[in-house]
Amino acid sequence: MQNVRIPQRVDPTKLAQKRSSYDGVFAKDHLARLADVVVEIERDIEVKVDFDVDLQGIIAIVGNASTAVKCVCERCGKPFTIDLAADFKYTPDQKKIESFGISTEYDFVDTDEFGEIDLLALVEDELMLALPLVSKHDKCPDFEGYWVSGKIEEEAKTNPFAVLKNLKK
Repeated sequence: MQNVRIPQRVDPTKLAQKRSSYDGVFAKDHLARLADVVVEIERDIEVKVDFDVDLQGIIAIVGNASTAVKCVCERCGKPFTIDLAADFKYTPDQKKIESFGISTEYDFVDTDEFGEIDLLALVEDELMLALPLVSKHDKCPDFEGYWVSGKIEEEAKTNPFAVLKNLKK
């Protein structure tokens, strides 16, 4: 894929009427909020976004974004890489949807006084939502074997308080 820069601010109404699409990147240096919550953004953000008008006449902004970030493992404190991917569906037509009284699968996005949206902020929000609640290795090297699972003793299965019997002595 060619690294085509996507505009930060776009007019979704005009782009939807033209049925425009963008397939390119946002430079990782421009995502300050995401950079604040991770150790490092490892590569530019790959973005594909389509602007369209659906069958109900609602402007649709549908796309996906992906990148790789380095986070700190909450178990061992060592950095590791997470691949982030986010799919999104937005519309600026909240008033139209409310007037029709319909429900849609779109989230709402506000436009500014010029009818534009900040596409960079929208993508950054989606990637931040894609971050795990607790960042940790799938198999943490320092805690390998520390978290074990096994079989429950037969006596404990029948009487869960049987283990406490030994504490009385």
